[in-house]
Amino acid sequence: MILKVLSFGAIALLLLLRLARTPFGARLLGVSLRVLNIVFLAALGIAGVAAVMYEQWILLAVVVVLLVISLVEEVRRRFAARA
Repeated sequence: MILKVLSFGAIALLLLLRLARTPFGARLLGVSLRVLNIVFLAALGIAGVAAVMYEQWILLAVVVVLLVISLVEEVRRRFAARA
């Protein structure tokens, strides 16, 4: 029971961090966008390891989806910078 609550809390935290990774969120929090990206990737890594350790497959699925979305965003950003 407690693992389910922690899992859903981790999912909520990851989604909030995902939403905060905007220029407006960075300005609102008073940190740079690069710092928010590093914190988000670190949180994804920690949540992914915890999900595997405690067999929380829904949390692991959310981590993988958010990681893929971040990868696609970075690839788009790099292609836009080249053009």
